[in-house]
Amino acid sequence: MTEAQVPRPRSPRSSVPPYAMISHGADRRLVSLGQEITIGRGAGAGLRIAHRPVDDHVSRLTASLRTLHDCVLVQNRSSSKHLVLRPLVGAERLLEPGAATTSMPFTEFFIVVTGRFGREYSVHVDVHDLTPDRPRPAADPLETVDGVPIGLSLPQRQVLAALCEPLLTRTGSQAAPATYRQVGARVGKSPSHVRTVLRRLREQLAAQGVAALVAYNLEKVYEDFRPALARWAINSGTITVTDVQALDARA
Repeated sequence: MTEAQVPRPRSPRSSVPPYAMISHGADRRLVSLGQEITIGRGAGAGLRIAHRPVDDHVSRLTASLRTLHDCVLVQNRSSSKHLVLRPLVGAERLLEPGAATTSMPFTEFFIVVTGRFGREYSVHVDVHDLTPDRPRPAADPLETVDGVPIGLSLPQRQVLAALCEPLLTRTGSQAAPATYRQVGARVGKSPSHVRTVLRRLREQLAAQGVAALVAYNLEKVYEDFRPALARWAINSGTITVTDVQALDARA
């Protein structure tokens, strides 16, 4: 099923309270701050999917979405079926039956439910009008972790940006940290050179107390630390799409 961005109605913000727009095909629901909507095949669902024609592989009550002050709380309400939160770019999140997650940091994403024969039913969620635009602070050349400055050289930043590139530009199964070979091809270095640069950066961060990487500096030295390093780089704001774009401008 092809996913497409759904246009949002524009109304004066002074007359409309904060809301999220939930859409499936031509069926749309405006969910104001603090409200909840259910999604599923059953007649009692606030937004129905997989009912024309009936796909009995989809639960009658699939999910609920509750609007919070800065995001949407997504809960899998099915007793046996998984669902996926799929952002426009970035790694998707698998929600097991009964599990819940907030939509942060995404302001636009899809809730994807798999029906019979692998058919996907996608519900588009747009929370731009729930979360007013906030100016992003200018990037500091010295990134910090718990107040401790971390200086990245240009080669380090380039290698780290290439590692994070798929997570910042792709979605679904393709949104995974780049391999050493892929990073090397992107920055013009050998895979062994890339491995050394990332290993030293991991050790530097672990020494400064980055919890997700401390473990890899101790008992997990033989495990793949690329996902943890990439998540830190993106979540801390150290690497952004701008850094990825800068790779194309390298001399």
